[in-house]
Amino acid sequence: MGLRSALFHFARSLLRFKRNERGNMSIILGLSIIPLIVCAGAAVDYERAINARTQLAAALDSATLYAASYSVSNPGSTSTKLTQISQPYITQNYENTGDSVVSNYVAVDNGATVTGSASVKLTTYFLSVVGQTTMSMDVSSTVQKSGINLEVALVLDNTNSMNSVNSKTGNTAITDLRAAAAKFVTTVMPASQGQFYTKIAVVPYNNGVNMGTAAQAVAARGTVQAGTSTNPGYANYQFSTSSSLSANFVFTNYSTKCDNYPSTAVCKRTFPVTNCVTERTGAQAYTDAAMSAAPVGRAYQTSSNGCTVVPIVPLSTDATALNLSINSMLASNSTGGQVGIGWGWYALSPNVGIWSGSSVPSGYDKLTTSDTSKRVRKVMILMTDGEYNSAYCNGVITGNDTANGSSGSPYYYSVTGSGSPIDHINCAPTNGGAYTQSNAMCSAIKASGVEVYVITFQLDKTYPARVALVNNCATDASHVVDADSTSLDAAFKSLANQILGMRIAQ
Repeated sequence: MGLRSALFHFARSLLRFKRNERGNMSIILGLSIIPLIVCAGAAVDYERAINARTQLAAALDSATLYAASYSVSNPGSTSTKLTQISQPYITQNYENTGDSVVSNYVAVDNGATVTGSASVKLTTYFLSVVGQTTMSMDVSSTVQKSGINLEVALVLDNTNSMNSVNSKTGNTAITDLRAAAAKFVTTVMPASQGQFYTKIAVVPYNNGVNMGTAAQAVAARGTVQAGTSTNPGYANYQFSTSSSLSANFVFTNYSTKCDNYPSTAVCKRTFPVTNCVTERTGAQAYTDAAMSAAPVGRAYQTSSNGCTVVPIVPLSTDATALNLSINSMLASNSTGGQVGIGWGWYALSPNVGIWSGSSVPSGYDKLTTSDTSKRVRKVMILMTDGEYNSAYCNGVITGNDTANGSSGSPYYYSVTGSGSPIDHINCAPTNGGAYTQSNAMCSAIKASGVEVYVITFQLDKTYPARVALVNNCATDASHVVDADSTSLDAAFKSLANQILGMRIAQ
């Protein structure tokens, strides 16, 4: 083929290539895939940014609430001080990571309001392809200042069921409760008391409430005489048990025998009085009348289901002392929830007459006074699983309540319930079952003007008595916080924010 012919064929080949459209879509798709990837990546980055902003807004609300609360208690505080004192609430509630960092937090006192502002800078994963390596978002929060005094009672479940493992955290429930309640105290208690005060009481409970050394020092349970008697009121109380079987009968998992073994008569036991206390009986059972006139019940208990709960801490401004008590809590024994509920009220009551110094609660008249500088809000927070199984007669647990709260055979018992029948007194509970008492007590507490929140945890809703108890005790449905749907930490954090909100607004 000559040169001319070769050039001719080459020219024809170029024309055919130009007219051939096969493969064009592949080229177009290849060219368009890059912006598609960038767009998809941008959506991921923007979603991360939205989540970071939402988390920052929640953390900023907590910080600004605390700054406003501090400002109310400490008039004249500079913005520098407010920023410094509330900064930890940003740190605690927003988790900085390598690609998401909070900056520029500041709290400003505007007189009637406090404004918090902060920024979050997010490192992008995909937008950096087009040159945008970071995204910055600004968030602000404004809180109106006013002021009110607060008295809060934490009524905390320390029963054996709190030894169960929390599947969400891998910790025992009591471990999570200690951490959540201590954080609540740290969050709510101001660094210093000022124009308005905040006081908190801690009331741990299992089958009773422990008054510690105050059991002998104050007229709460009446006098205790030395010696042993078949009448309650002595240091040692001998009683007939709920078991009418042979005196040497031994229940499964129990090795205890009757005091009068080997006799085959009615089984008798002798229990010592403890520093714990039980229900008040008689006409003042569901009131907060002075205990000097109407003492609460004594607690005669066995070592297998005894007075192991840590002592109550009355109203205090000492966060260190309150958290020491909380961090000492251990879970054990059965549940006399009605006793815990009662003492949550007594810690807030000006009428019971057993408190002294700064632990004396304010009068109920301060709930509605027109003098805003003296107005008080009283709040009880009950943490419970609703499983109440211990009621008393003469200061000894009866055999009439079962682990599910319904009346049953006197020989029914559960190792994780109210113990062995050989440790139960042979008489019905003086005030009725634990649920009857708890519901009556809660109604009286709410009628006094105390606001009641209930944190439910591990609540078995298949038992109507437990659900009814929660609904009846809480001030209303908005005062029930389900820790099972979130966590104990989230439940107490939510209430801490609400308490801070109360503190700065009437």
